[in-house]
Order: sequence, then C-alpha cells, then structure tokens
Amino acid sequence: MELSTERLSLRPWREDDAPDLYACASDPRVGEAADWPPHRNVAESRTVIREIFSAPETYAVVLHETGRAVGCIGLLRGDAGYIALQTDEAEVGYWIGVPYWGRGLIPEALRALVNHAFDDLHLATLWCCSFTENRQSQRVQEKCGFRYVRTESEASGRTIRISRLDACDFRTSRNDRLTLRRADERDIDLLHTLADEAFTATYRELLSPEQLVYMLERMYAPETLRRELHAGFAWFIAEADGTPCGYVSVERQAERLFHLQKIYVLPRFQGCGVGAFLFRHAVDYIRDLCPGHGTMELNVNRRNRALGFYQRMGMRRLREGDFPIGNGYFMNDYIMGLEW
Repeated sequence: MELSTERLSLRPWREDDAPDLYACASDPRVGEAADWPPHRNVAESRTVIREIFSAPETYAVVLHETGRAVGCIGLLRGDAGYIALQTDEAEVGYWIGVPYWGRGLIPEALRALVNHAFDDLHLATLWCCSFTENRQSQRVQEKCGFRYVRTESEASGRTIRISRLDACDFRTSRNDRLTLRRADERDIDLLHTLADEAFTATYRELLSPEQLVYMLERMYAPETLRRELHAGFAWFIAEADGTPCGYVSVERQAERLFHLQKIYVLPRFQGCGVGAFLFRHAVDYIRDLCPGHGTMELNVNRRNRALGFYQRMGMRRLREGDFPIGNGYFMNDYIMGLEW
C-alpha cells in the first residue's frame, strides 16, 4: 500500500532506506519525543527497519522532491500501542527528522493516513498519544481534528496526553468543507487550469512527456470543453472551503448507460475524500436521471494506482483494450463498471 499527497509518498520501509533513517534518527531530539534512544549507526537503523518498521501499516514518509525517507508514520493495532485498543481502533504514531520540522509535512502525512484509516480500513476510532511537553505533536493532532481526552502518568514520572478522532466526527468535518457545483462555459479556463495540474500529476509517470502534452491538449482544449458542454456532458467542480479541488464529468451514452469520462483531484487535496465525494455525486446525478436499473462505465489506465479506489467504490473490471487516440498513441485501459 502506498499513499500520496502533494509533497509526500507514504510507502513501506525498505532496507536501503537505512542511511536516510539513520540521518534522522541519530539526532537525539527525534527519539526524545517518542522515548527511544538515538540510532548509533546505519546497521542499527537497518535492523529497526527489518524488525520494527516492517509491521503492517507502518510507512516511510518520503519527499517527492528528493525520494528520501525523512520520517515515519503508522497505525498500531491490538496491543502494539500505549492505548488498550478495540478491534476497530488504532493508535497513530509519527515522527519526522529535525531538518524538516516546521514545514507542515507531518500534518500532511497524518491527514492522508487518517483518510486511509477511515475510508479504506473502516476503523471507528483513532487515538494519538504524546508527552505533555511535546507541544509540536499536540498541534499536529489539533490540526488534523483529534480532540483531547485525558492525561495519564507513567512510572517514569512523565505524563502522556491522549487524544482521539472518531470516524463520525471526521466525516462530518470533511463533508462540511466540500461543495459541488455544475460547470458551464464560464468555467472553461478554470477546468483547463485544474486539468493542467491534476491530469499531469496523474499521468506523469505513466505516459511519455509527448503523449501527456498531446492528450492534455486534445481532451481539455477550450473548443473541446465547449463542445462537450453543448453536447450535454455534465461537468461538476468540487470546492473545499471555496477553493476548487477537483472535477468530474459524465456522458450519457444510451438510455441506461453512462460513462464517467473524467474524475480528477488536485494533488494537494488527494487523501482528503474529494475523490469519493466526486464519485458519489456522479452516481447520484446519474440515478436521478435514470431511476431503476442503470450502468456507469469508466476507462482507467491499467497501471493507474486509482484502480484500487474504483474497486473500493464498487466498480469491477468488465473488459480491457488498447484504444487508438491519434498521433500513434493508445489508451491502454480497463473498462470498469458499476451497476444498480
């Protein structure tokens, strides 16, 4: 499993991350906040990766710009954490190297992990613990919606501050931030701007630069968008607190057959539930048009990491193909389907 945000990848640790881990974990200020000693050498860091960071749902926090692991974040289940946990609960743990303090990276990582915990793992409650003197960690928790519950004392004399975030509070807060509106010709420039960021980020690693430019110009040229709007394609723009953050378009292809033509979220809003928000509203729109039985299909690149998302939303693979799009290029897609 790998999670992605605007600046970060959260992925499983690898043994070749040991030098990066040592560079961060050898600083005593990092371990002090989590009550573990600084690493003494790269070999020790490699052992920690092999024996501790190999646990499920434990992720290296990796900077997109450098590819280096700069911190760690994860979910502790069962008896692995400080809190006595129920089967549908987890405790969050995280740290980041000192050179990266104050850049908002851990809140960004934690938001992605929280979304994963509630949306993918279907947990009911997340807990988070920190020493009472660790104000930095407490600010991270507050930014991400965790609420203070209690303080407990350890035998060592240090006190632990405990906070929690429930799934219902998380979803209420998230949905309150998101709104959807139908796009029209006045939004053509905005749609092109959103696509330039979202489409490019999605396919940068899947397509050649030449094909990426070709498809972007072919699919999002102002005349193309205007033609689709006139032809009855339904375009919607999602906004978070008034800021455009994603879009979706739907085409009716037959009486009871619809195609989800496009659904994209800006990178900095990924992991915040925007994709699921857009998807559900697209389905609601179709079902309002077509009460009773209907089908929604979608083309998705066979190497697109969003495949798992579509499957979690209830879609299944119907068929696959290599579809020519001109200029010698092909779309190598699965056709996904959702029926009701």
